[in-house]
This record gives sequence, structure tokens and C-alpha cells, in this order.
Amino acid sequence: MESSGDDIDMRSKAREIIELRFRDASSLDEYTRQLSLTEAQLTSTIQTNLDHVKKAMDTIKQSEDTMAMLVGEFEGMQDQLGKSRSQLGKYEHIRSINIANRNIQTTLSRIENFNSIPAMVKRLQEALTSTPESLMVVYLSTQSLETWRDELIAEVKGSSRRSSISSPGETGYTRSPEVYNKIIDVLGDHFDIVLQLSQQVRQSVTKQICSCFDLSVDNPALLVRAVEVMMLIEDNEVKKYNQLSDVMKENLPNLSHAFEQEVIVSMRQSFDARIQDRYVQCMLQSADEGKTGIEATITAATKGMLDLAFLKSEVAKCFPPTFKVLKIYREQFEEYMLPQVAALYSQNISNLELGDLLRMVSWLHNYNLQISSLDVGDPPDDFEEAIDNLMEEYLERAGKQTRDWFANIEKRDSEVLPESDGCLVTRDPEDMLNIVNMQVSVAKEQLPNKLRYKAIKSCIDELSAAQKRLREDVELVWNSTQVENICAVVNDSYRMQDKVENLLDDVDRDEGREEIQELLEAMDGLCTSYVVMAVDATKFAAMSVMEDLKEPILHQVFTPAWEEGTEQFAQITTRTLRDWFSDLSVWLPDYFFSKLVRECFDQTLSAYVETCLGKKVKPFQNSARASQQVINDRFAFAEFFLTDFSAQLAASGMRKPGEVDQSLDVMTHMSKLIMAPAPTDVEPDIKAMLLHFGSVGEKVILHIVGLRGLTKAELDDWKFVVSQDISEVGGECNFEQTKYDLPWWKAKTKAVKEQEADADGEGTGGFASSNPFGSVGGTNPFGEVAAANMEKWKAAAKGISITSKFSTPKK
Repeated sequence: MESSGDDIDMRSKAREIIELRFRDASSLDEYTRQLSLTEAQLTSTIQTNLDHVKKAMDTIKQSEDTMAMLVGEFEGMQDQLGKSRSQLGKYEHIRSINIANRNIQTTLSRIENFNSIPAMVKRLQEALTSTPESLMVVYLSTQSLETWRDELIAEVKGSSRRSSISSPGETGYTRSPEVYNKIIDVLGDHFDIVLQLSQQVRQSVTKQICSCFDLSVDNPALLVRAVEVMMLIEDNEVKKYNQLSDVMKENLPNLSHAFEQEVIVSMRQSFDARIQDRYVQCMLQSADEGKTGIEATITAATKGMLDLAFLKSEVAKCFPPTFKVLKIYREQFEEYMLPQVAALYSQNISNLELGDLLRMVSWLHNYNLQISSLDVGDPPDDFEEAIDNLMEEYLERAGKQTRDWFANIEKRDSEVLPESDGCLVTRDPEDMLNIVNMQVSVAKEQLPNKLRYKAIKSCIDELSAAQKRLREDVELVWNSTQVENICAVVNDSYRMQDKVENLLDDVDRDEGREEIQELLEAMDGLCTSYVVMAVDATKFAAMSVMEDLKEPILHQVFTPAWEEGTEQFAQITTRTLRDWFSDLSVWLPDYFFSKLVRECFDQTLSAYVETCLGKKVKPFQNSARASQQVINDRFAFAEFFLTDFSAQLAASGMRKPGEVDQSLDVMTHMSKLIMAPAPTDVEPDIKAMLLHFGSVGEKVILHIVGLRGLTKAELDDWKFVVSQDISEVGGECNFEQTKYDLPWWKAKTKAVKEQEADADGEGTGGFASSNPFGSVGGTNPFGEVAAANMEKWKAAAKGISITSKFSTPKK
């Protein structure tokens, strides 16, 4: 066979390696020497293993020979034993002697046992007394003695089985009463001391189990042993009962669980003694300390709750799950203590002190929670009802107390002082929150979480009621109150919004329980009401500022003096506002100052428009001059608000470019209407006025152009053009404009018309009672209804008791 290319390469490489390693003879000799040494070692090892195998085979062969010899010897012994038995069977007296020998040995053994029983019993009794830890050993020994006693009694009485198999001439004990009685007389004392020992063991078990509170701490192993012995006794009794015949079961009572019931009865007595002893001790101690009976009863009942918790954590684990030690204690506790506790809340709870109410509520609630957590049945049914009644009484009293304290704060003379940043405040928020925090702290200390939240919500409700009263007072008397006081209301409301949220610092907001959600919703509502109050009070502050502008705006604008330009009433208005704003920018935070500037801007423009629309229909002396004066006033307002207060207007929401100018465009439209030669020349302005004033736009336009002294034909032209523009504008002007108070087109009584005919027609009319600037002049030009409402409001305001922060009349 020809070699492949790979074999040739491998041989070539092997040849190269050999030539490289063994270039000289000395290298080859060393390799040969090492190879010979290795071969010798391998040969020696193989020979040693072969010798060991040979020895093992020899040992196995020798063992097999020995075993065969032993088997032969045993077979010979078996043959000899069989022959011996056969020979002995021929002699009856030898068999009798053997039986007698065995009986004698058994009798001697029993006599020895009988003689040792008293000493054994005494030794076990001493061990039970001196070493309680040996309870299990003593029980097991006692159990052996009880077994001996039961078997011996059964043997003495004789059984039907023994009688049936007795040999001729033999007589059982049942057929020899004299022998039976004689044996019982001799062994009766032995039987009695065994029974006494058994009873002593049971008494010890009962004693240890009834001492479960102490043993679970001092020696829990002993308690466990006692419980184990009790269960062993029960198992033994059950076993005995199950071994009885059906007839005996029918005629004898079932005592298989009698011992456990005895232990339970003893435990109940022990628990009763413990509960009553603690109650008496608490009553005596409370009397010495001067405490009330309620405190003493609650203290004693609380110790019972502590016992239940201790039983759960330390004692119950020493008993099997089937032994309801917690339930046993609860039944005894409620049997004795619940009537004592019920007597506290069954009386007239209005006579209870507030602290006692809290103690009762807290204890009843915690007891129900504990019973639910221990899995020992349902809580008492009447406890929940009692908790609701007591909580209702507590919340009512705490609420009245809080309201009385709030009333004292509202009646006092609260001083308005600047804070470090200049904002005007009073001490009312701090004082009110001190009252609330005191009520909340009491609730947190003495009420569980679920009921604590109700107390906190009650405080939030009282704060909401106080805030509502404050709001009503501000709405009634803002126009007779100094602006400084109204600014204090703004700042106090804003500060209260921050402070009241701290009441819920300890509340888990993520908890999904219903009472938590109600509490959070109540707090959100309260905070929102404070913010709304601060914003609305800012509006009232602006309205109060505008009271100082009645003279230059409501009395003088659109009068002959205004038309002639001898007095620049718009500049007077802006100068007055500037003076106010310099103070208000310090008295109010930036946020609310911006809102006040916006409110003053809106009210200034509204007042200007309302004054024009409230002017009696008497022509201007010079329409062009009146029109120009409106434009001049517009520029004055624009320069004032846009130059110095554009940032505040933007912060209040007027952020769009040109939005302020767009608001002032109504004055531009009024100016054009006043001087327009013909309605067709100002149709864009007519449409703009219709879109601005909505459903009353037509009346507003005709009123303004009527100030020019138009003829009937000219007025008809205006009416026609306006009606045409209304058709073009369509539904876009079909809305009611609420920005202005414009009741002047309403039907007037004859008396009012006569009063208007006698007036000089210079715009000294006022507004209806809903106008925030009140009535100006002696006659209300808007009808008897408005006048009657104003008088009614004034009469109602006189009889209202307001808080001190509004007690200072406006200067």
C-alpha cells in the first residue's frame, strides 16, 4: 500500500524531531536508561497486584470451607434438639414443672414490682413538686403505672376469654369471689396511690397552663411540656373510649375530652381572677391619684387589651392551634369588663368631659381593631354605634369651642401691620391656626388615624365657615373700609392658603381610603376658597380705589367743563391711580398687585363708558371738540397703563400684542360716532360697537349719536344704517354684554321721568345697586326698583356685625 502524503509528512517531521533531540550518543543513552527504569517499575507494580489478587482468592476459598463446616454442625445440633424434645415429651410431670417454674418467676417479678410501687410513686411525687420541669418524665412513668393497674384489675376480675380456656379443675377469679376480694384488699392501696399520682399530674398540668402569662416569660419550655402532657392525656382518653364496645359507649358518658374541659374551666377562673384583680387595683390607684372613674375603667380595660396582645405574641404559640386561648380570654374579659365600659357611654354623654370622650372613642375603636386582627370573632355590635355617638358629640363640642375662639378673633380690634417686605397683614391667620393646631394635636395624640381624620376635617370645615363669614363681611362693607384693611384680607387669605396645608403633613395622601379622600377634597376646597377670597378681595380693593375717582370721572366727564377742556380729568384720574399704585405695590404681593392694576384698568374704562351712556340726552356744545376730548382721554389712559404698568397687565393675562389698545378702542369708536357727519362714514365703527355691546349695541349707538342733537330725519338715517349693519353682523352680536351696567333703557315710571325733565342734563346720574361704584347724586335715574334695592341693601348693612378688620371707616 502506498503511503499518503500526510503519512510522509508526519514521518518526515518525526525524523526531524528525533534528529534534533538525539544528535549525539549521550542523549540517546540517557533516553534508553530512563526507558529501562520505567519498564522495571511497571513490571514490579503489575506483579504486586497479581500477588494481592491471589491472596484474596485464597481467603475466599478458606471462608467458604469454614461456612460449610458450620452449616453441618448446626444441622447436627438441630437433629439432637429434635430427639431431646421427643424424649422429654414422654414425661408430663417435667412439662408441668417447667410451667410452674415460669409462673414462679413471673410471680416473683410481680411481687417485686408490687413492693416497689409505693417507693416509685413517692419518688415521682417528689420530682413533680421539686422539679416541675420533669413533668413529662413523671407523666410517662405514671402512664406506665396506670397501664399496669388497669391490666391487673382486668386480670383479677377475670375475662370471659380466660374462663373459656381454663383447664379442668382450674377456677378463675370471677368464680372465686373470696380470692378476688382478698387480692383487692392486698393490692388496693397500690391501686389508690397510682390513682392519686395520676390526679396529681393532672393538677400540675392544670396549674402550669393556668399560669401561662408568667410561664411564657419565665419558663416557656415548661408551659409547652404541660400543654403536651394535656394533649397526651386527651389522646389516651380518646383511645380508651374508642376501645369500648358499642354497648358500653351507649351506657357510659363520653369522657374523652373531659380533662381538656377541666383545664379550660380552670383557665377561665384564673383569667377572671386576673381581670378582676387588675380592675380593683386600677380603681384604688386612680382614687389615690385623684383620677375619675372613667380613667380608671379605661386603664383597667386597656390592660386587658395588652393581655390579649401578649397572649397573641407570646402565649398562643405554646398551644396547638385547636386550643383557642385567645378566645377564652376574650370571653372572660368581655363578660366582666364590657358592662363596666358600657356603663360609661350609656349614660348622658353630654356630661362627659372632652378628654373622657376622646379616651372612650379611642379605646372602643382600638379594641374593635384588635379583635378583628386577632381572629377571635367579630367585634361587639354596639361598639361601632357607641363610637359614632361619642365622635359626633366630640366633634360638635370641639367645633363649638373652635367657633367661639374664632368669634373672639373676629370681634377684636386686629391691628394691620407691615411685614418685612411691606405687605400689610394681621395676626389673625396665626391665631386661628394656633387654635386649629391645638385641636388637631389633641386629636392626633388621643385618636386613631381613622377618627383623627374626622377631627381634622371638622377643623377644616370650621376654617371654611370662618372664611365664608369673612367673605360675606367684605362683600357688605368694602366701600366703607380702608384699602389698607382690604389689602390685609388679601395677604391674610393668601398666607392662610399656604399655612393650612401643613395640617395634612402627617397624612398619607397616597392612601386610598374613603376618609382620606374626603379629607383631601375638603382641604383642596378650603385652599381654593382662600385663593378665590384673595383674588376677590383684590377686586374689592380696586373698587375701593375707584371710589376716589368718582369725582373726576362720574361727576365731571362729559360735562361742559370736560368738553371745553378746562380740566384734564383723565390726567387727574391717572395721577390719582399713580398715587394709589405706589402704595399698593408695597402693600400687596406682585401677583395680586398685577390683578389690582388689571381690575383698575377695566373699571376705569367701564366707568368712562358707563358715564357717557348714563348722560342725559342733551347735545354737546361742540361735537368735534367732544370727540377730540374722548381721543385725548384715550391717549392719557393708554400712556399711563402701557408706559408704567404694562408688566402688571401682562402678568394679569393681557399678554397679546395690542390687547390693551384693543380694549381702549371702544373709546375710539365712541369718538368717531360723536363727530361722524353720516352713519355710512363710520360703518366699521358701528359694527365694532355692535360686536362689543351685543344685544344692546343698537341702543348704545343711538344714545351716543343722540348726544349730537340730531334731527328726527337724521336719527332715522342712523337707525336704518344700524339696523342694516345688525343684519350684516348677524348672530355675532346676539349676546348679552355683562361688562357694563346699562339699565338706562329700561322702562321708567312717570315720577322718574318728571325728575329727569327737571334735571340739568349734565350727566349726574348714577347706576343701579349692582354697580360697584354705587349711586351718585340724589336721584337714582334707573328706576324705582334699583332705588329700592339700594335702600334695602343699606338698611341690611347697618344691622350686620362685621369683623374688626372692617371696623375702621374709610377716610
